[in-house]
Amino acid sequence: MKYGINNKSQAFLYYALLIAFVSVALFVMSGYLKRRIMGTYKAAGDAYGEGEQSNW
Repeated sequence: MKYGINNKSQAFLYYALLIAFVSVALFVMSGYLKRRIMGTYKAAGDAYGEGEQSNW
């Protein structure tokens, strides 16, 4: 215990930070992924419907 933190608590801290970082990254990317998927659906719908909007 050179600096007052043992290896178990340091490993726990690293894993907690890793999980937090991945969670934030997924949350930030979720908006981008949602827009990309909706754009793909729109492009497919425009190709199928020749760019016209449905009336029903």
